[in-house]
Amino acid sequence: MPRPSKGPRLFLRKARPDKRQASVWVIRDGAKEVGTGCGPGEVAEAGLKLAEYIQSKWTPAPAGGANGPTDPADVLIADVLSLYTDGRAAKAPDPKAVKARLSALLEFWGDRTVADIRRSSCEDYVAHRIQQPIKMAKDPKTARRVTDQGARRELEDLSAAIGYWHDEHPLTRRPKVVLPPKAESTRDALTRSQAARLLLAAMGWRWNEKTKKWKRLPKSSRLNRAHLRRFILIGLYTGTRPGVIPKLLWSESPTQAWVDLEDGVIYRRGKAERDIRTKRRPLVVVPNRLLAHLRRWRDMDRAASAELREAHLKAGGDPMLAPQLVSVLHHGARPLAGRIRTGFEGAVRDAGLPEEITPHWMRHTCATWLMERDAKPWEAASFTGMTTKTLEDCYGHHRPSNRAKARKALG
Repeated sequence: MPRPSKGPRLFLRKARPDKRQASVWVIRDGAKEVGTGCGPGEVAEAGLKLAEYIQSKWTPAPAGGANGPTDPADVLIADVLSLYTDGRAAKAPDPKAVKARLSALLEFWGDRTVADIRRSSCEDYVAHRIQQPIKMAKDPKTARRVTDQGARRELEDLSAAIGYWHDEHPLTRRPKVVLPPKAESTRDALTRSQAARLLLAAMGWRWNEKTKKWKRLPKSSRLNRAHLRRFILIGLYTGTRPGVIPKLLWSESPTQAWVDLEDGVIYRRGKAERDIRTKRRPLVVVPNRLLAHLRRWRDMDRAASAELREAHLKAGGDPMLAPQLVSVLHHGARPLAGRIRTGFEGAVRDAGLPEEITPHWMRHTCATWLMERDAKPWEAASFTGMTTKTLEDCYGHHRPSNRAKARKALG
């Protein structure tokens, strides 16, 4: 004879061994288990959730029967993020960056349900994140804190993850993720003199503000910044996004950006890669000055590859495993593992430039210089890989022809 049901009741579920789920009160109703989003110290709140659940049992079930829409209170955000990680995030242009943002979301939201998403909880998340150091910092005490715009980007991922879940497992209602206000972008660009100072610092010089003179850095420091010189010149001459430049290869690739020196073209994505509407990566014809640099760098890398191969063979290494410089940007004969921000910040400091200058300024600078030279908007937009509307909205005021027409209209 089956044991009689005890009816809906609260149960404190212990944390998962993998730490993805903290201790949380859940509602057990026979074989069914419903999350409350309440921690061990929120007994009263969990009781209210239980009362709401019992009351909801007497309301009609949603249309669709067993396969109908799901109550957001029954869906853990940890499960939503897990589905998004395995699905959409794995196909993103920068999967590592997406997974890092999802990890930050999981730390705060993992033991909550989709029903817990509301304006107040989103504001709590932003307040929580801006107190935390950036993940790449070596010393958390002195590191920069996460900005509200960084938290906004993470909440955008949370909203996308909920939409991805809703497409697969429809919800009775889809909560709105409330974002902090978007910062007004200054779209700043380097002047010609600032660009020259930054390039000089990347070549191994440091500006002394007291003596007003440049000081030559040791050879090891100059070698450590060799990749920065290439990054800065490619960024200034082509306006390519800073996340794409480190992926450039010397030979054709179906899955990665590459350089064709025969035709003088940079392919910002592999032939088999899908372009994304909001992050377009069209090919760009390389300006002659940059093309000369690229050909010189390729010759340097070929010579260095030959030396590395010879040393490898002398050491008794397998010829098939001999090292080879295949990436345009490399550090210590190895392709760059991540972003270029840390080394770039050091170059900005040594150049005596404002600390707010980031790698993305290279793209802004290229677009600004094109507008200052009165390039045709559709040509400049195609060259930099952005829409004509974005170019006109953000950089159109730099066009001298616009001011000339205004003066002429005023007589």
